[in-house]
Amino acid sequence: MSSQLVVRAVVLLVALNCPLCAQRGGGGRGGTGGARGPQQQTMGQARGPMPERAGLDAQQGQRIRATDQQRVQYRNLVQAANRVRTRAREMVRLAKRAGGGYEQYREQYVELQNELQLLRQQDEEFVAGLSEEQRAATEERDDKMDKELDELNVWMEAMDDELKQSKPEPKKLEKQAQEVEKIAKTWQEESGRLASDLSVE
Repeated sequence: MSSQLVVRAVVLLVALNCPLCAQRGGGGRGGTGGARGPQQQTMGQARGPMPERAGLDAQQGQRIRATDQQRVQYRNLVQAANRVRTRAREMVRLAKRAGGGYEQYREQYVELQNELQLLRQQDEEFVAGLSEEQRAATEERDDKMDKELDELNVWMEAMDDELKQSKPEPKKLEKQAQEVEKIAKTWQEESGRLASDLSVE
């Protein structure tokens, strides 16, 4: 009897322990699997909108992309800005060697005025041809460029006033021409960033 009782006790213990083992083993894996499930879903949800966002950005890029006509207008702007800078550098050179005769400097000043007037006119035409989305995308840069053109006018007026003097001061004329070239360079660099925004190639 005692041996049978022992055997029964052992069988009972095994029967009780096995479900616990199964529960621990399965629970551990199930817990891990359960933990991964929501995590994978969350990652999927986080990544899901990314292609959509990229698609929207691409569509916006296409909408603000410059037309062929705008590319031609921009190239004309670049050439006009280059002429302004070249003319201003020549005026710096003339101011340095001016010996009382400023006829060449005055001639260059008139030509510079014409170049600046053409640059402003071409800039206005370029901006007028932008779509609403293009204007919204480049508004900040366009404002900066307008301010730089206004600064150019201020220095040109100062140059004009100095040339009206009976004895213009070469140093002042040199400084004024240097500022014109400097601002024209800044304007040109800003226009390059605007062109990059519009994907002008």
